[in-house]
Parts: sequence; structure tokens; C-alpha cells
Amino acid sequence: MEKENVNIDLSSRKGVPLFKKFAMFDSGLVPLERTCRDAALFQRCHISSLRMDLFIGERSMELGDMAEEIEGDIQYHWDKSDKLVNILKENGVSPYYSWCYVPLPVQPEGGNFRSIPTDWKKYQEIMKAFAKHYRELGSPLGYQEIYNEPINPGAFFDGRPEDYNTLYEYGAAGIRQGDPEALVGGPAEAFVYPEEVCRENAADFLDFIQGKNLPLDFFSFHSYGFRDHIYLKRLHLMRDILAEREYFNNAGIHINELNSVPPPWPYRKTLLEQPALLPQILTVLEELLEETDVELVHWAQMLDSGVDALGLVDSLGRLRPGYFAFELYGRMPVDRAEVQCSTDLGCLASADEERFSVLVWNKSDEVKDLEESICGIPSCFSWADVCIIDGYLLDGLEKEPQLRLRSRMRLPVREGRVELSGLQLGISDLVYLEGNAVPEGKLTLNPGLEIRQTLHYYPRRWKKCYAEYDRASGRVYLGANGCEGLLTILSLRIRNGGSRLHMVRECAEGKGTLVIRMDYFIDDTYGKAVQFGGSLQEFNRGTKRPADILAEEADEILETGRYAPAGWEGEGLLSFLVTDADAAYREIIRLTAPVSRAFDTLLAE
Repeated sequence: MEKENVNIDLSSRKGVPLFKKFAMFDSGLVPLERTCRDAALFQRCHISSLRMDLFIGERSMELGDMAEEIEGDIQYHWDKSDKLVNILKENGVSPYYSWCYVPLPVQPEGGNFRSIPTDWKKYQEIMKAFAKHYRELGSPLGYQEIYNEPINPGAFFDGRPEDYNTLYEYGAAGIRQGDPEALVGGPAEAFVYPEEVCRENAADFLDFIQGKNLPLDFFSFHSYGFRDHIYLKRLHLMRDILAEREYFNNAGIHINELNSVPPPWPYRKTLLEQPALLPQILTVLEELLEETDVELVHWAQMLDSGVDALGLVDSLGRLRPGYFAFELYGRMPVDRAEVQCSTDLGCLASADEERFSVLVWNKSDEVKDLEESICGIPSCFSWADVCIIDGYLLDGLEKEPQLRLRSRMRLPVREGRVELSGLQLGISDLVYLEGNAVPEGKLTLNPGLEIRQTLHYYPRRWKKCYAEYDRASGRVYLGANGCEGLLTILSLRIRNGGSRLHMVRECAEGKGTLVIRMDYFIDDTYGKAVQFGGSLQEFNRGTKRPADILAEEADEILETGRYAPAGWEGEGLLSFLVTDADAAYREIIRLTAPVSRAFDTLLAE
């Protein structure tokens, strides 16, 4: 048995933070009843969104008649869709609707949900009605995608790639008419053709969008399989196409169907039901963290569809082993710490003022004798719980279908250190350590400030720099991550901004010029902008021009009200730009109070 040493220094921050960009996908075949029954399982994983293909236009499906024509008039049935949206929102999940497939009123006689729409303008009006309805309900939909795998012969769309381009044109126009702030994208590339054909189709799609001056807030594709890191190869292919076109510098990448297991997915004992899936999932997460223009990754699937055995939760609500990979990652704070271990192991570590977490998994085909040392632990932590995912724990799933994570042992923190020795880490096993501290007191910061959307701009898409807002901690994270110059730009659509915004600059390392900009939204448009600090910069959002006013350097209080136009009521675009950064630049800015994790500790064995 080989001995493996893992060393973690929580006082040393390094790498891309553990952003919660990993979410879930569910097929439209999942009954609404099961989504409602198992909704609390989404909350346990702290996922941000659930992508769903809705099967609109297929009468046998629950949302098939969401739009139908009765006596020459289009009628909409919102009850089931609204129930789905509400149950997800109650569990902290933002619905991500893939508007598929072809609605009943635009299907040809004798056609079906795969048919080319008979009336493009009517299709646009239907999409407008869909988006308008959810805007009137307070915009609960995080993202809206035009169709699902349109280039997948015999599966979901009978048209050619050029027919899909027309579908996107009218669909995107309708969505933006119904909700001017909707985040819309596509094309949900399925990679059923050779990669060069997929490249050509994606390039034609992007050229079509640019030629028509259409919106594309995200570019989406799907990938199944783990061998040779195929998901990274496909990502790099798609990124190449985007990077060639400056028009799409504002588009994030969504891998909104991803699984490490390729088809078929039969209902018999496979990797999907075994502990061996755990290290694959965690390795995928570890690798995709480094791909910083990938804004969202949706694991396929959360709930079994009834057609295949892909789900992390089966049709009876019983957890499969892979579920715990997402539950553990969801528990971890965002601030990533430095780790040292061999390539046979995977390791992620992070800490904040309320929790520290270390996750180690065995990637190899051999049992490992693990020696783990954690130093740099803040004085507010006095112990660490140890949770081990192994055959012993997974056997418990047979008796307890929704098994909760349990502490196998508790280790003391002495002089800022925890030592774990003599643990045999079996093949595909993982060990998770977590310490929790009671926060000193409730923090109040910018009460009432609402962060409605997070947007990015990628001046150099291949750079590994990052700019992100984490809702749970209320912080903005900016980092060069070894890059230099102008970094990724982060913009936040806000409401209730008030006349002053308070910022707590908690960390600043390396060199770089932080620029903060406010674009004021009034009378349904961005009419004025102020820039705090730096020199005037070109800008591609808001007013889409350099700021009208160059104000003093950004400090811990932004006097946004001083420069606001008359009648401004606190709505706008708050943006963070970093220029002239060196490779070591890193900054953390708190905007809102954090969501406390103190109550959510591991259960004792």
C-alpha cells in the first residue's frame, strides 16, 4: 500500500476560487410530481439553477399544451409551469428553461413537436408571451435557451441547421420583446457529427447572429464521456470559434448537459450506480474550474427520466453515490486554499470566517495510506469533522434512501493545525474534513441591495483570469490567476442601489488598477454612466460608450447618488474592471451580507 501525503495551508490562497457554477439538468420526461417530491435534494447541493427541456408541443407531456390554438386564438396554460418554477425557487434554484420544442399552434397539419414552424411571426409571438409572463412574475427564469439539440437527426428537430438559425432569430426576438433583460442563448450543440462538422455549424450560427445583430448571452453545448477529457476538447473547439469574433466577447459558455458516462445508460448496474462515478465527477469539477469563461455546467441528470438511468436520484427518490460529490462541493466555501498532493489524488480546500473544508479523493486504482495535514486554521475553529464516502457509508443507502452526510470522527484543532493519519483511502473513496465556527455577529451591508443578474465581458477569452460574484458570501472575486493586463469584466444588474454603496475591500494582492463603473438605468434605458478611478475605458454594456463622468478613485463608499440623473431610483449596472494587472493580482470585495452556514453542520455518527 502506497503512502500519500496531502498538505493544505488555509492561510495561503491560490487558484480559481470554488465558484458555485455547477448546476443540474433534468429531462422534460421527469414528471412534475417527482420534481416537487425531490426538490429539497436540490437545496442540499446548493445548486444555482436547473436546466429543463420542456417538451412543449408534445401533447402526451405535462407542458405539451402550454400554448395551443382554440377557435383561432392562442391560449396559454401556465398552471403546471408556474408550479414548477415556484417549487424550484422555494428551494433556492433558478429555473433555466430550454424553450423546446415546436408549440402546437405552429405545427403543420400531421406534424409534431419536431416540425419546422409553419408561421415564424406566430412563433415569435408565442415566445414573447412566454417571456412576458415570467417577467410579470418577477423574472424568476435565470436563462432562456432557444431549443434543445436542434442538430441531432431524428431526435428533436426535423429542420436543417439553417432552419434552426431562423428559429433562433424569431425566438430570441420574441423573448427580448417579452423581457428586454432576458438572458437568451443557444445552440445546444449535441456533437453527434464529427467535430469539424460541428465547428462549421457553430461558425455558421455565430455568423448568422452577428449578421442579423441578434443577442447571444451564452453559447451552449453538450458533452457525454470522460475518456481523453473529451469535454475539454469540445470546449476548446467551441471557444476557438467564439474567440475569433469580438461580437461575442460578452457571451459566456454553458455546458448545459454534461456527464462523464457516455451512452447507452441502461437500467442495470453501471458506473452511474457505483462509487467509481464520484472521482470522475470531482475531477470534472476540478478541471472545469480552470475554464473561467465557462459560466455554468449542468450535470445530466439530477432526477432519472424513466427512459435512461442517468439520474443522481432514481425514480423512487433514492440517492445514487454521485449525488454526494455535488453535496460536498456545495458545502465548501468559495475562498480556495493552496494544496499539495500527488497526481493519484484529487484535492480541493477552502475557508472563510464560518467554515473550512478539505476534500480529497482517490483517482488511482490502488488503495492509499493517507497522511493529511492542514495548517493555517484560524483561531475561531476548534475541531474538524471527518466524513468518509466509502463502501460502509454507501451500504447505508440501501436502508436510508436519502442518506445524510455523517461525521465519522472529530479531530481537534491545535495551534492552527489538524492531522489525519493512518487512514486507508480505498479505490474511488473520498474523505471530507469540515470545521465550523459560530459567526461573531450578523453583518449588515447595503441592506435592500438586490443583485439581479451577473454578466461578464471577456476581452481575451483564452485568459484564465476570473471575475465573479458569489451570492452566498456576498463577495466579488477578481483575480489575474497568472495573467496580466486587462482582466475579465464583471457587471451586476442591481436594484435598490440607493445614493451610496458601501464596499469592504477584504483582500488586495499584487498590482492592478481597480475601476468601478455605474451605468444608470432610467426611463427604460441606460442614459448616463460614471466611472470611479482609472482612465476612461471603452465599454460594451450599459450605455456602450466611455463613462460620461470620471470620478475619484473607488473607495469603500461609492457616492453613486451624487452623479445620478434626476429621477434615478437605484436601478443600474455596477461593473468591476481591472486594468494593468500583474500576474499576482487578486482582490475580494464584499458587497452584501453573507448567508450563514453555521446551522448546517455534519450530523454526528
